[in-house]
Amino acid sequence: MKSIMKNAWEIARKAATEFGGKASQYIAEALRMAWAAARRNIVDRIADLERMGFRRWQKNGMDRMYINASTLGLICSYHKSGTISYAEFGGEYVSNSEARRMSGAKTYIDLIHRRIVSDSARLAAAAADLVGVDYSYGDTIIAL
Repeated sequence: MKSIMKNAWEIARKAATEFGGKASQYIAEALRMAWAAARRNIVDRIADLERMGFRRWQKNGMDRMYINASTLGLICSYHKSGTISYAEFGGEYVSNSEARRMSGAKTYIDLIHRRIVSDSARLAAAAADLVGVDYSYGDTIIAL
């Protein structure tokens, strides 16, 4: 929101110098233009996320981009019985139980509230790194 307002005032100031008058006279149209530019950026960013491996899901007023643990770097080898025999994440050994939890964890970007949500802090941090935002434990607000 802050960046949209800054962009709108910048557009309004340019219009005022070009056409005369005060920037406040142009702010309404400048806001429309800034919001339109922000929407275009979000659409472009969603396409980038889909190329990275995220899958979009929309239903009942929710809009999310899901990603699975293997795309984020979880590597597992399995016994013939189907249980995990070895796992690593980001080049580091992960216990079998932790790998099982990570493989079943939901990790997604909530596009409505602009935050990363995950059942696993490691996966949330990896998703934030992939998207290019800083992550601290808890909800991470992202700028799309």
